[in-house]
Amino acid sequence: MIRFMAPDLASPSGGIKVIYRFVEHLCALGYDARVWHGAPGFAYESWGSTAPVDTGLSLDFAAGDVLVMPETGGSKWSFLSEGQPVVMLCQGMDFVFANSDFLTDEPGDYPGWPHATAAITVSDAIHTFLDRACHNGFPLHNVPVQIEDWFQPQVKGKRIALMPRRRREDLLGAVQLVRRSGRLNDWEIVLIDGMTQQQVAEELGRAAIFLFGAEREGVGLPGAEAMASGCYVVGFTGDGAKEYMLPEHSSVIADSDVVDMCDRTLEAMAWFEETPEVLHRRADAGRNWVRSRHSAELVRERLGAAFSVITAPDSPSLLPVAATMKHYQAFGGPTDPYNRVRVALRHLARRTVGAARRAD
Repeated sequence: MIRFMAPDLASPSGGIKVIYRFVEHLCALGYDARVWHGAPGFAYESWGSTAPVDTGLSLDFAAGDVLVMPETGGSKWSFLSEGQPVVMLCQGMDFVFANSDFLTDEPGDYPGWPHATAAITVSDAIHTFLDRACHNGFPLHNVPVQIEDWFQPQVKGKRIALMPRRRREDLLGAVQLVRRSGRLNDWEIVLIDGMTQQQVAEELGRAAIFLFGAEREGVGLPGAEAMASGCYVVGFTGDGAKEYMLPEHSSVIADSDVVDMCDRTLEAMAWFEETPEVLHRRADAGRNWVRSRHSAELVRERLGAAFSVITAPDSPSLLPVAATMKHYQAFGGPTDPYNRVRVALRHLARRTVGAARRAD
């Protein structure tokens, strides 16, 4: 059995969706693979995944099983392996040293996880980072994330889409400079926020241009999804997106250069209006690049290659003996609705008392 530990988030983040997709592919390849959530009965009712899910604050593992741990928290959760081997799933470089300090070395060939035996990396940038961070030929398996098929081009209009939460100040500055240029005219700024995945795909499909506020990305999935939707992408790489944001099919902006982001946006707008074949050619090249490297077929192929090694009879990633493991939700406070409300009310009462005392 292969279990991927996953946090109990209120809604499935991009990283959670990657875990579920990986488990689906492994099941299709014939492996007994499961997602592991902590709270008993935990499920995403609206997330239409077919991945099997185990729940429980602790679960029994048999000899020969494999535990895959997210890199979130850095070395903070390494004690959960109970001295047993563990495979790391790394979706972001920033998390690897999240629990480190400037004055102490991290133990282990994989930083902070002495019992880690291999890692799965989901982008070239992460792979390169871990190649430097890990020691003694530590095994790394590069498996890309999947771009869902529903990200498809539709009839393009004078629409500039962006996600306003990441690098808000930079995006706001660039958009306001475009506005003050007097050339926005009948172009529409579309804010992608608080939407379902299908609504996001709909908006990206209709937008001609996507402004990408990438920052400290492992992959930079929104930019790749925009490319798959036929948008021309103008923005930052956040490092992780540099593998697909290439100058031949996108406008790569130097860090925080909002003036250049404005100029490149105006350039793309002019292409759309005056020489649409230029914009379409570049957008199509980006879309083809992303589709060729983030397809379901390639993800399954790479997972198959990785886990044929990880689950080989002599693999150090196989648990040598039966063991009971704890989910990190066991240390994360109450998970049931009653206790979450109880704790929230207790915190509110403390804040109220504290405010009254300060007023005195």
